[in-house]
Amino acid sequence: MRLICLLILCISPLALAKKPTPVPLPSPLTPAVFSHQQALVLSTSSPFYRLDVPLSVYQFSQRADLGDLRVFNAAGELVPYALETRPAPQQNQLSQTAVRFFPYSSKASDERRDVSIQIRSDGQLSAQSHTFSKQQESSYIVDASQIKGQLESLILSWQESNYQGQIRLAASDNLQQWQALGNSEIIQLDYQGQTLSQPKVDLGSIRAKYLRISSDTPLTLKEVRLQSSIEQTMPAKRAWLAPVTAQLSQGEYLFDLGVHAPIDRLELALPQLNTVVQASLASRATPAEPWQNAQSGVLYRLQGKTAEARSPALSISPNNHRYWRLNVNQNSGGLGQGLPQLKAGWIPQQIAFVARGQAPFVLAFGQARVSSAAINSADLIIGKAVASATAGVLLNKTASAASATASAPSSARSYGLWAALVLAVGVLGGMAWKLIRPAQG
Repeated sequence: MRLICLLILCISPLALAKKPTPVPLPSPLTPAVFSHQQALVLSTSSPFYRLDVPLSVYQFSQRADLGDLRVFNAAGELVPYALETRPAPQQNQLSQTAVRFFPYSSKASDERRDVSIQIRSDGQLSAQSHTFSKQQESSYIVDASQIKGQLESLILSWQESNYQGQIRLAASDNLQQWQALGNSEIIQLDYQGQTLSQPKVDLGSIRAKYLRISSDTPLTLKEVRLQSSIEQTMPAKRAWLAPVTAQLSQGEYLFDLGVHAPIDRLELALPQLNTVVQASLASRATPAEPWQNAQSGVLYRLQGKTAEARSPALSISPNNHRYWRLNVNQNSGGLGQGLPQLKAGWIPQQIAFVARGQAPFVLAFGQARVSSAAINSADLIIGKAVASATAGVLLNKTASAASATASAPSSARSYGLWAALVLAVGVLGGMAWKLIRPAQG
């Protein structure tokens, strides 16, 4: 009987063992509860800073949406931040071009000669040569049909000295319907060797094939120049991950990129020359999720006369999936010997934050139990005084962070406890049976 009681006392702690309560997170949060911290290097003094999300955040963040990202000051206080998707940078390229112009008779004059103006197949104007006489109204048609982009300003040069007058502007794409652009003053005055000149007329970034200039004061143009602008999209700076070699599993090539980045470019390097194959790519964020088709097409690697010819990079809709799968049509011979490599690229998001408190500022991440605290950048940044920052040294994980993130025992430990409990109960039952059996006999 004593032995039975002793066994019961031994297994009681195992029977009563239960899942530990998760360690509560401090409020407010501190940098210590995050698995990784990275120093921020500031370029100059500013109330606001912006930096590209570093690769380390995509690697060690515990949330695919980067919701566990935080910024702390030197006192360990949280500062407001925003997570931005960087737009493609735009740049206006300005150019100035001398354009053709034609006198145009719109009112009776002492010597009137009509001007025949026609539109050629390429959109340019053509006119017969003529003599333009002084009239009560001077009118010209300017041929802007070959100008690309937006018309920013008109720069005039004329024969008359000491000229000051109002000109009326209109725009058209067919010489039939005209849209008035308003009046503008032009001037050129010479006095005692000094010149006052205002030959430039603002057009306000319009698009038009033809312009009409009219003046109630006689005006004899010598040259017309148009300043135009073309909006160009500058190539975005794309981050690239080092190529990842596939693991072959049941005829499929599997890749673990190790990051949750907004991937929008994929390059596949085939292992053997002179390979052409039909293939498809799929992805998923975690191993438990179903695969989602991402891209399909022909992959190739061919030997050219001077260099290799390879499949171009695949453009995909940005997604932050970490796991990728390549399926290859084996009917065309597959990939042959070796394993393919996958190279992923993306345009980094940006972090904007307020420099509240004292530096140094620290970027903290790696805590699955917190959700996003990012705010809208339009509500965060006031004005345009935003300086640049860069990510510096990556700090090591601390013991306190490890304990804060551990919210449950490992599965192996749980299974071990239950196995010990079952074994102890079995031993106890066997011993009880041996003790009871003689008494029954």
